[in-house]
Amino acid sequence: MFRIDENGIGYDVMEVRSADTDRFFKARIPFYFSMLQEVAAKHSTDLHCGIPEMVETENKTWVIVRAKITIDRLADWRENVNLETWAEMPFRLFAPRLVEGKDDSGETVFTAISHWVVLDLNRKRPVRPDEALKYFTLPDKSLRFIDPDIGRLRIAEDFKGFSLPDLIPKTNYYDTDTNGHINNISYINWLVDAFPFSFQDSHRLHTIDCHWIKQTFDGDEIAVETYSEDENPLSEDNPTFFTRIVKKEEDGSLTPVFEAETEWILR
Repeated sequence: MFRIDENGIGYDVMEVRSADTDRFFKARIPFYFSMLQEVAAKHSTDLHCGIPEMVETENKTWVIVRAKITIDRLADWRENVNLETWAEMPFRLFAPRLVEGKDDSGETVFTAISHWVVLDLNRKRPVRPDEALKYFTLPDKSLRFIDPDIGRLRIAEDFKGFSLPDLIPKTNYYDTDTNGHINNISYINWLVDAFPFSFQDSHRLHTIDCHWIKQTFDGDEIAVETYSEDENPLSEDNPTFFTRIVKKEEDGSLTPVFEAETEWILR
């Protein structure tokens, strides 16, 4: 059961279910984003600033803009991941959230740094980060601290050596939320789906640094582009890729809606 201690740190435990695993009975990459968003939702809801309550009372909502997840190992089916989450001081225009997942022996499974904003739905603008964080107790740095500065995300033009065939995903009902938006985790599913099965059998994702740029909706024409600065990354032990998801506009131009840099290691 989710709880918050006197220092503002939230705790939860999530079991890896069979539906959360890949063909090796290891936790799938989107499951790590599910854990991040689930504890974020529970933490804010228990402090009376969850999305349903904020939409109803203030016409505001939380939006995730950036996240970097480092996966130390893929959790196993039926394994418990013990989660700790807390808010940090404002970073630039963002309200940072940190999440650590550990196994029952205390070893780190993954670490997530995420940047959020509270969006005023009337003005279509984010509120100040200190206003977004007013609901939270921020733990003393001596108890918990991870620097929320993720650094600059590189761009597609930095990756010139190699590209995979574009993936053209077809959105389905479960890709959408109550407003008809494509949900955040669908982008992660599409990113992974762009890689060949043989590569995913031999490699697994170690870090992902991603940026949600613009909202998309059911019916939008989407393409997933995958690049690498190396000439033959699929045969390397530790390749790095850049994923750009674009939306086709009415005039035929392509607008980036999501970007991510990923580092992979051998399974």
